[in-house]
Amino acid sequence: MNSKISAFQFYSILLLSRILITLTYTPKYTEGITASDMIFQTLFRFAFGIIITLPVFLLNKKNENELQNKNGTFPKIKALIFSAVFFYFSVTTVSRLDLFAGTVMFPETDVKFLILLVIVLCAYAASLGIEPIARSAVMFVIPVLLSLAFIFISLVKKMDFLNLTPLFYNGVFPVVKTSLNAVGRTVEYAVIAASLPFVKGNSKKGFFIWITVQTAITAIIFFFEGTVLGEFSNMQLFPVYTIASMAQFSFFRGLGAIITGVWILCAFLKISLLIFLQSKLISEAFGIKQITVTVVSAVLLSVVCLFVSGNVSRFNAVDSSLIKFVLIMVSVPVLAIAELITKRVKKCVKQ
Repeated sequence: MNSKISAFQFYSILLLSRILITLTYTPKYTEGITASDMIFQTLFRFAFGIIITLPVFLLNKKNENELQNKNGTFPKIKALIFSAVFFYFSVTTVSRLDLFAGTVMFPETDVKFLILLVIVLCAYAASLGIEPIARSAVMFVIPVLLSLAFIFISLVKKMDFLNLTPLFYNGVFPVVKTSLNAVGRTVEYAVIAASLPFVKGNSKKGFFIWITVQTAITAIIFFFEGTVLGEFSNMQLFPVYTIASMAQFSFFRGLGAIITGVWILCAFLKISLLIFLQSKLISEAFGIKQITVTVVSAVLLSVVCLFVSGNVSRFNAVDSSLIKFVLIMVSVPVLAIAELITKRVKKCVKQ
């Protein structure tokens, strides 16, 4: 990330990355809350997301007129923690794509070769730098949003508001817990914390636009899922794919192929970004060639994902909401607060 990318490019990548999470969530992460609660909990997500990223923007404001310090112990620790976070989320993203391909796309086929091909292509994209990934995101963000809009419009006739139960039907706590789990699964907050110094333009304004737009999109997706499937959505492995398959418009019957295309595109951009960030952080912190780190990351990612591939119990063990929640809550606010305190102490010592 030697050259900066614009805030619009940066948040376009994050928007597609976050859309992927919403499209691929499974009911086991919702703690059994109702369809109405699923819609409302997006507001809790919005609030929690702002809270955990607040220290990041305070740190970025303090660093605006300072040269980024890449020497010393703390930058190395920070690079290692963020790289571990990004590698873990790379594993879960690829594994989720593997689960989808093995159960929906090619249920009778071994998809290991497909997974390896995806990792190789993503590693190649990562080796080209952040700019091609950013340009691709800008190019595809509008078509992706239009595709989702087309699917939702096609589902209007299948909506039934009787599927929506009263708000907080099972209490407030399950809704809050689900919201916190969702925040923990949002690696984009860690991406912001690691990448913000390299983004030109108004990052704060871009952040509020991004979090507002992705919250609205998530609420809309859950609204259509709730009004079309109701509680039946809890019996589906991928509820969003189910409602897309039910959509029809004119002579179009079943729009699952569209949601599959969107899913694969978003996954490709997300995995490429995460591999790039791992290689960039380690390269800058430890002076290792970036291409070397990219290759090592891709190999390790392939080994782990092949081990998980085709085994739902292994996937469930790896794709842990608790682990993700702890990682994000540590990597985003705690590291930013620690760096702010470190800078304050150093400043006091100099004085």
